[in-house]
Amino acid sequence: MINIRKFKIEDAEKASIIIEDCFKKLDIQGHTDNGIKIQIEYNYPENLIKKSKEIKYYVAIDGNKLIGICGYDKYKIYSLFVDINYHKKGIGDKLLTKVLLEAKHDGLKNIITWSTIYAEDFYKSFGFEKIKKISIPEETKDIILIEMKKDLMKK
Repeated sequence: MINIRKFKIEDAEKASIIIEDCFKKLDIQGHTDNGIKIQIEYNYPENLIKKSKEIKYYVAIDGNKLIGICGYDKYKIYSLFVDINYHKKGIGDKLLTKVLLEAKHDGLKNIITWSTIYAEDFYKSFGFEKIKKISIPEETKDIILIEMKKDLMKK
């Protein structure tokens, strides 16, 4: 049985490994090798812990095993990643549903995400609409993302 719960500091290492595996093993598109390296470093355990002071992260747990992570703040969804062995099993759906529900309970009217090209259709299935392509850092275009927005007031 899959449970979704709030992130704990001791979750950071496993969550970081899941994120790294996704960047290294999936064809996420739009990232140079340097861009993938930047993303992995951005999600090192110590960085997840530091960011968790501002971002409300949730994790998916199967028994005692952490299998996914997703979070949000006042504006944006962050770090929706699921263990590659659990893809296409509804884990991402459960995490995003929880985060969207919590964001709405917090009074957010809308929320954005910076999706990889790989995940764009997933977000569209939840009612997110594409705003524009963005590149980070702008001068290098190492990371290409799709900025998307969802109106949380719509059913």
